[in-house]
Amino acid sequence: MKKIINRTNGKILGSIIKMNRHHQNMSQKALSDGICVSSYLSRIENAEIIPSEQVISELFDALAIHYNDSEDFLTQGQQLLTHFLEELMFNEFSNSKQIFEEIEKQSEAYRHSPLIIDYYIVCLAFYCTNKDRHVFEATRSLLESVESLMSADQRFKYYLYYGIDHAKVYRDYNGAYELLIKAHQFDTNGHLFYWLGYVHLELGSYIKAYEMFTRALDLYVAEANLLSIIGTYEILGLTHFRANNYKDGISYLQKGLKLSQKLQSSQYEIAFKSNIKWGMFKLGDFDFASSNISVAEIGVLNEFTIPVIITSFFANLEMENSMSVSELLPFFKTEISPHYEPFIDLLEHPEPIVWSEKIIENEQILKMMFDRFEKLNYELAKHLKAMLIRLYKNKRRYKEALELTNMP
Repeated sequence: MKKIINRTNGKILGSIIKMNRHHQNMSQKALSDGICVSSYLSRIENAEIIPSEQVISELFDALAIHYNDSEDFLTQGQQLLTHFLEELMFNEFSNSKQIFEEIEKQSEAYRHSPLIIDYYIVCLAFYCTNKDRHVFEATRSLLESVESLMSADQRFKYYLYYGIDHAKVYRDYNGAYELLIKAHQFDTNGHLFYWLGYVHLELGSYIKAYEMFTRALDLYVAEANLLSIIGTYEILGLTHFRANNYKDGISYLQKGLKLSQKLQSSQYEIAFKSNIKWGMFKLGDFDFASSNISVAEIGVLNEFTIPVIITSFFANLEMENSMSVSELLPFFKTEISPHYEPFIDLLEHPEPIVWSEKIIENEQILKMMFDRFEKLNYELAKHLKAMLIRLYKNKRRYKEALELTNMP
């Protein structure tokens, strides 16, 4: 107990009491009853005063806190927390989940120790962009309550993971930008600039996005963060795609492909090959874009990668190879994915595929494709939007074509 009762550890004392009180959904009035006045407790929690040992003991008893400041626990506990964050940064979720499960076995010990803020930051990082929204939000709320008690490093991590989650889950890119800029006030790393680039990309600021991704790449190289280097080559390539600069985009993707092959990362290798084929398709090399389809490379569509099967579909459409288009049906059925359903519906339509100026004539299915992929994959949505605009123009529905053209 003595280690916590000094001026330098006032923030530790305040964070332990405040976060445990919030964790137990206890008000200041309820906790302070019979111990001290609420205003005094507030000053303790905000590290404005250090109370007597008796007051600390009574507050800890009321919260059922078994204060843990043993050197062995603090050393080993900090090492485990640091190990988790490093594993998350360098290898993503490959091993970090197991480390987190080990940390969670001692969750109470962490909550009752000087490591409480670091523990909850690890929880924030683990649940960032996770489907367990209530856990993430509860964790974030706890950390927000002690933001003024955090060190600069803790504030950096808090705002970084908060900003990443804001961008990926809520798609509030302006809000995410503000959070990431707050993080930048306290520290920096490759991930910060990567996500600043991601936010700029989604806001349509391609030059700024390129600048941020380039800075992220430099830091990843300095950090020897190989997986993140690969990921940054991918996003740099796709940033050029967004600006319709497919030639330079392919150049970055080829660099990433070489590195992923050296690391024997099959998942990244498939993604790079798929994106390169899409780039070649947009450059007009339809033969290359439609060649050598394998089941292993079909994959499920994500926000960055267009599977080779979809690229082949559009390439054959451009070449007016109706027979080749029809032969793609078994490949679409190989992978169970709702994103392939429109293509299956089109290929199984009782009427044969008809196109005019190399676009799908079936407005209902074409519009369904565009609506489905609008928020899922920018490149594919952009291509489908162009096809739909051309369809409207062919039908002399110029008002609809103009409305779609002006749509952001």
